[in-house]
Amino acid sequence: MPDSLAASFRSVSSDNSLSSVKGNVAEFLLDEIIHGRLKPGERIVEGKWAAQLQVAQASVREALNILAARGFVDKELGRSARVTILTDEDIQHIYEVRVALEGLAARLVATHRPDLSALDQMIADMNSAVQCRNMRSYFERVVAFHLLLCEKSGNRFILEHTRRLMVPLQAFILLRRKAVMPEGARWYDSFESHRRILEIVRGGDPDYAEREVKLIIQNFARSTAELLAAQREQEGTAAE
Repeated sequence: MPDSLAASFRSVSSDNSLSSVKGNVAEFLLDEIIHGRLKPGERIVEGKWAAQLQVAQASVREALNILAARGFVDKELGRSARVTILTDEDIQHIYEVRVALEGLAARLVATHRPDLSALDQMIADMNSAVQCRNMRSYFERVVAFHLLLCEKSGNRFILEHTRRLMVPLQAFILLRRKAVMPEGARWYDSFESHRRILEIVRGGDPDYAEREVKLIIQNFARSTAELLAAQREQEGTAAE
């Protein structure tokens, strides 16, 4: 098994420079996570993976730091990293805080009317990801859209707290949905909701922007709960 993993890792890792090795290890482990070979909550032991991939343990440690920053693993001081896992209650609480933070961000953007051309480009990129049915790309752009909206608010504390909530949440949802965007209108609805957020804040009415964006985030919460419940049901049926 270790030889097979090492061969697989080497086949996708042509650059052996120190900086690239940790990036290659991060991408390899991310592929293991997204495709379910490393499951939510599972420990990722640095020494074990260093031996299996035939790389330095420090490279695995740095790779895990990269994945932790992207929300795919949790790392606590003195403990092994684990693949991100969130309970239903965690997800509910995250959305409750997001409603407040992003509603305020929308109010501030509508009030100050900053340049929103970067958000226009983000919407275009999200649309491309939907058309290509690239779920990973879409989720990355969803995170970027919300963080950019918060950045445009001009309040760095809104941005910092939203980043802490958004990154692990979206990573966990992606892990639960695996790597391929399923059929159906859900993703087009999600895209249209984000396009609507941009339209609302561009309108320049602070009260309306805050109220409507809060409602959209609440709809995202309901959609996420339904999505994860359907995934669990599907997994339960498959196990029978």
